[in-house]
Amino acid sequence: MENHQIKILLVGVILLLSSCVKDELHRTAHPAQGAVQVTTDWTGHSAEATLPAHYTLRIGTTEKEVSGTVNCWDDLLQPDSYNLLAYNTPAGITVSGNTATVSSLPDGTLEPLPDYLFSAVKQLAVIADDRLEVTLPMKQRIRRLTLILKLNAGDEARIARTTATLTGIAPSIDLATEAVTATEGKTVIPLFTLTAAPAAKRSGTRAATDAARLETTVRLLNVMATEQQLLTLFVTLNDGSVHPITTNLTALLKNYTDGSKEPLALDAYLVLPVAAGISADITDWTVVENGDIDIH
Repeated sequence: MENHQIKILLVGVILLLSSCVKDELHRTAHPAQGAVQVTTDWTGHSAEATLPAHYTLRIGTTEKEVSGTVNCWDDLLQPDSYNLLAYNTPAGITVSGNTATVSSLPDGTLEPLPDYLFSAVKQLAVIADDRLEVTLPMKQRIRRLTLILKLNAGDEARIARTTATLTGIAPSIDLATEAVTATEGKTVIPLFTLTAAPAAKRSGTRAATDAARLETTVRLLNVMATEQQLLTLFVTLNDGSVHPITTNLTALLKNYTDGSKEPLALDAYLVLPVAAGISADITDWTVVENGDIDIH
């Protein structure tokens, strides 16, 4: 009987010391301090984004790894103003202080497909003997970009291989201000794959076509507003000839982080040379409406 009573007493002590549990007289276990409860709202993510199982909460300079959507900060705080930052650390991205940076590959180019990064910030005003309950709408910082190059009938059989680069890509951002922190852009190497003719999705649209295509997908933090986003494609044909083509995507990507995190798809036509002395070309870039194409 005595052991049972001791267990009950220990449970009561633990609850009393918990920062988010009030006693009969006060709202916190230590009335001179305040408690904080953080609820993260993940509803703003795009459909294809994977939500993290764990993420980090930082109040002031103290960080704690947490999971779930509701977390009580397990230390009571002195009455004051504090900065709250929440973020995850996905594969392909590192976080140091407030700066999130996409990893570089051995050749110096950026990881083309980092996992999805989320973050949010809030200013806290902690008061004595009170529990501050805050909700953080988590913002998705990575957006998917798909590039589609449609081919004339039969041209898919002429292509031996392709390589490509995309320049002017922002490698890092400040999670607190959302501003790009890099002074110069980096290059991403998008890997194009040759895809058989897709089934028509909607008649009367650009996507309703039986053309084969080259297609690639990358995931980007942002683009450099002070630089051009140039896609350079090198097409090697079966006869051994190599055809470099540079096309400017700056105008299409200038609002890449305009608040929308839904995938962005751009399509154009890749025209291969039909005779010696004629250059290959990429023409007629257009934004593809969501739902008009299958993303592979």
